[in-house]
Amino acid sequence: MNPAIPMPGDVAALIGPLAERVENRSLLLDKFVFHKHWPIAQDEQGREIKWDEASRWSFMRIADGASALLSREADERRRKAGGRNVEPKNRDRYLAEAEMASGLSRVKWDDRELTTLRSRHTRRFIALFRQAHPENSSVIVGQLEGRLAINLADSLVPNAGICLDRLFGLPFIPGSAVKGVCRHAALQEIKETTGEQQAALFETFRSVFGTADSDYKHEAKHQGDLHPFRHLLGDRSLDLKGAVSFLPAYPLNEARMVVDLTNVHTPEYYRSGRMEDLSKENPQPNSFPAVEVGAQFAFCLVLSGVSTDSHLLKHAQRWLESALTVRGLGAKTAAGYGWFSLRPDVLADIEALELKERTASEAAARASAEEAARRQAEAERQASLSPEDLAAETLLRLTDEQFALFGKELGSKPEIEQKAFIRLLSSHKEKRERWKTWKKKKPEIAQPIESLRSKLNLPPLP
Repeated sequence: MNPAIPMPGDVAALIGPLAERVENRSLLLDKFVFHKHWPIAQDEQGREIKWDEASRWSFMRIADGASALLSREADERRRKAGGRNVEPKNRDRYLAEAEMASGLSRVKWDDRELTTLRSRHTRRFIALFRQAHPENSSVIVGQLEGRLAINLADSLVPNAGICLDRLFGLPFIPGSAVKGVCRHAALQEIKETTGEQQAALFETFRSVFGTADSDYKHEAKHQGDLHPFRHLLGDRSLDLKGAVSFLPAYPLNEARMVVDLTNVHTPEYYRSGRMEDLSKENPQPNSFPAVEVGAQFAFCLVLSGVSTDSHLLKHAQRWLESALTVRGLGAKTAAGYGWFSLRPDVLADIEALELKERTASEAAARASAEEAARRQAEAERQASLSPEDLAAETLLRLTDEQFALFGKELGSKPEIEQKAFIRLLSSHKEKRERWKTWKKKKPEIAQPIESLRSKLNLPPLP
């Protein structure tokens, strides 16, 4: 198969002509998405036939179960090609598509280990985040209760993107998206209040999110969403830096990716408005990637340093909780996508595990410090000992057999060790009894030792 994506030959040899050996889903999505106008087949006039499945298959191969899904697509195309009344041009197209689907099914990514690693990194980040900002941060755990369509507009194929971590290739939610939905929820609350309460809420809004002069513009081509509240600003500056930072939200568990579909139901009828055009319709499904229900994301907020007012953080958290549970996040929220339930129990489990790990770490640190202190004390004690005392301690660590053998070979040992050995036979209770036994039953050991004692001018042995 010739490469369907333009690339140097050495790159094609490395990653495969269809990039089927690329192991990062983010790279596949950003660099190797196929277009419907790739030359998949030609008609009898030699004109290229549009490849309608290009977009769907591009996303299908980064979804869970990609290999099996695309293999079934290939089998279906082969089945159609083998039909009795299939025209030659359609047979050629079906076979070409089957070959393409088979190639795309040979994807190499396997993110089971990455999912576990990403989850562990997220939990570790939360622990470090809370330690670094114990008073000025907030963490919310939200669980998807409807599929998440995020960043659809940022893709090689229109309205079919998704946010994938560049290293892990797994879904995440950008901080800008988190801030956007939180800001929208706050604005809605301001619109629903009046009087002094509205003025106070608007001031809190400004402090949390910050504002710019473009937010207040009232022009034909640009209507700032804060223009209706311009009168609440008075003579204060239009520009204000926000006090709360909204961090990207990363998954705490398996964030499965699926390929979702939406249909353009009756385009001919929409264009003409004539009922008879409904019979001409042949709806084509539009595919887009989404994060499956059940994924849990950690949303982290922190005071940026502009203000230390903890009430601003509480307002931001309340607005974010409302945005996630009532309004939804991402695209197609009106159709039930992108809404969350709050999972304080998951956060409590993370905190309990964090406490357990911190307690274990502190205990290990104490044990390590105690061991270091013991070693230091022992080193200082040994440094204060004479060479003979050190030799005596070494001898006391010998087994009975090793000690007896040392006694037999005592004449060949250094003088320091000789003196230490003989001193132990006199001062150490166990060794003194051993010496008495040697004198009675093993003169071959005792007599050389006694001669050496006399030669070294040491006190008599018992």
